[in-house]
Amino acid sequence: MAKDWYYAVEGNSVGPVSPEEFDALIDSGTIRSDTLVWQEGMEDWLPLGRTGATTSASAMPPPSIDPHAVSEDPARADANTFLGALKDAFARYVDFRTRSTRSQFWWFVLWSIILGIAASILDALLGMGEMGAINALVSLVLFLPTIAVAVRRLHDTGRSGWWYLLILIPIVGWIILIVFYCQRSVEGPNKWGPEPRH
Repeated sequence: MAKDWYYAVEGNSVGPVSPEEFDALIDSGTIRSDTLVWQEGMEDWLPLGRTGATTSASAMPPPSIDPHAVSEDPARADANTFLGALKDAFARYVDFRTRSTRSQFWWFVLWSIILGIAASILDALLGMGEMGAINALVSLVLFLPTIAVAVRRLHDTGRSGWWYLLILIPIVGWIILIVFYCQRSVEGPNKWGPEPRH
């Protein structure tokens, strides 16, 4: 028999919801792969993407939500490293709905600079000029993930991704965004998901 589910919204437990309602919430985007969920038989809350088959257990209320006690997704365990930040950015190529840590953001900025310089050098060596085909291709490939990781970093500081539009204001907007990107993560879950691991 299918068991009811509970899910977390801003640190609060919602439920029980039937499996059918749960599926509808997933389809509508209310529950995402990083939303903390629980049902009978699970020891603790887990992101939906990490849930599997559960064992039967006697009926009991869900445990209290402790987002800091939740195990990290192994696929994103190294996302705060130099190489891991690049993998994470491309794994979440157009993810504008979740969060990214300060280190994920700044490591990806460094990757963007390195790749841009390497592309310019290759263009120069091949006689294509400073903004040749390779540089244009690299810029095109990095365009969407750069915006996505910047928006996720804003979410991590508790701000809407629309703040990214400050980039359209030369100098002043850029300075404000740099200040935002340097700030610490909001502790605990917010409306864009659980706190990323640092």
